Amino acid sequence: MMRAVAIEKFDEKDPDGSLKLITKPIPKAEPGQVVVHVTLRPVNPTDLVGIRTGRVSKGQVGPATPGSEGFGIVHAVGEGVSMVKPGQRVVPFFTESRLKGEGSWQEYVSVREEMVFPVPDTISDAAAAQFVINPWTVYGMLSDLEVPKGEYVLQTAAGSVLGRQVIQLAKHWGIKTINVVRRAEQKQELLALGADEVICSSDEDVVARVKVITGRKLAWGALDAVGGEMTKKVGASVRWGGQVFVYGVLSSFDASIAITDLFRGVRLSGWILYNQGPEIRKRYVAEVAKLLEEKVIVPLDGDRYDLADFKAAIAKTEQVARGGKVTLSSSSSRL
Repeated sequence: MMRAVAIEKFDEKDPDGSLKLITKPIPKAEPGQVVVHVTLRPVNPTDLVGIRTGRVSKGQVGPATPGSEGFGIVHAVGEGVSMVKPGQRVVPFFTESRLKGEGSWQEYVSVREEMVFPVPDTISDAAAAQFVINPWTVYGMLSDLEVPKGEYVLQTAAGSVLGRQVIQLAKHWGIKTINVVRRAEQKQELLALGADEVICSSDEDVVARVKVITGRKLAWGALDAVGGEMTKKVGASVRWGGQVFVYGVLSSFDASIAITDLFRGVRLSGWILYNQGPEIRKRYVAEVAKLLEEKVIVPLDGDRYDLADFKAAIAKTEQVARGGKVTLSSSSSRL
């Protein structure tokens, strides 16, 4: 038997209270499947959105387990599996299993062989547990923006773990960053990390500051994790024909943009990792692994909790000044 955090019955009035620690059988390795012993998984904002909207699974009947990524060891392989073997360190891609209510917040998960990626020994367990959601998203969005060297990219929620990785990768690629935060005390921290400019939206006019910083050229493109009215400010801060990718809903599930900015050819699109096909995922695996090994992208590891202490981990994740990524552990993992 194994432990799992699951929603057995969703309570709209108390979504977090719907989560329970349960026990259930360890899955068997069916043909073409790999059973992974998941030892470490982060608590991501996307996990909390799923929990609080009742969207942990797609039409799943019975207990549904959240969790969008994690690291583990191959426990067993089914007939026909040749890419990995028991005992191997791996990162499962939870796209399919999560839709079935089999996310990473459990001790074992069964996924298709094509959805398991070996982890080099040069990458720690803690970094591997954060291998997918943030680094892949950062790499994918910055690649798709096609920002020329020396131009500016604008990003909101820059103090987040993902936002810090945007700064790291942009600096490596020669792209300048304008970083929007809500708290002034984050400014020096991000500048020390390599940010070119930091704007505090609580006491500064974002659009006016971007115009000053860029000499009125505006940002080449932008990444927005906030939504709502912030998206409107972001849209007004990018060049004619500029692209704005919205990848988060920290403020609202709605996003607005001025019609005048649409007339300028500003494009507003959603960017989500799970829309990327298998060939793109293979490229992400190779490129992001290299960036992690070379310490270009350095995942920020935060407090670690036992899987049973998921409520405390969620509370810590939502603290404004929490630091690194909060993780849930179900066995000893290498730092």
